[in-house]
Amino acid sequence: MKMLAAGVAKANELGCKVSLAVVDQSCRLIGFLMMDGARHFSIITTQRKAITSASQRMPTGYAPEENAISMTVRMGDFTNVTGGFPIKIDGEVIGAVAAGGASIEQDVMVAKAALAALQLP
Repeated sequence: MKMLAAGVAKANELGCKVSLAVVDQSCRLIGFLMMDGARHFSIITTQRKAITSASQRMPTGYAPEENAISMTVRMGDFTNVTGGFPIKIDGEVIGAVAAGGASIEQDVMVAKAALAALQLP
């Protein structure tokens, strides 16, 4: 998958090890990759970032802190950690991509690189 390859390339450029997840609009996992040396718990957190971004139709990390705790309790797969981005075509969310396991800044850069691989307008 082109997106995963672009994410790995960016992670290598940054010198970090991550997991990458791609979900469709129904939050089903359609692509996943864990780089050798990535942290085990990045598997779960990365998938949650992608699921949250697709279901909420916005990047992760948007919820005010007081709402984030409540949303996490009510929706087990919800996360407010940045690094997940919706995939949009003509304004419609068709899925999401996320990266996790490095610093928050690196996760964001890797996920954005994966998203950019689609060359969407």
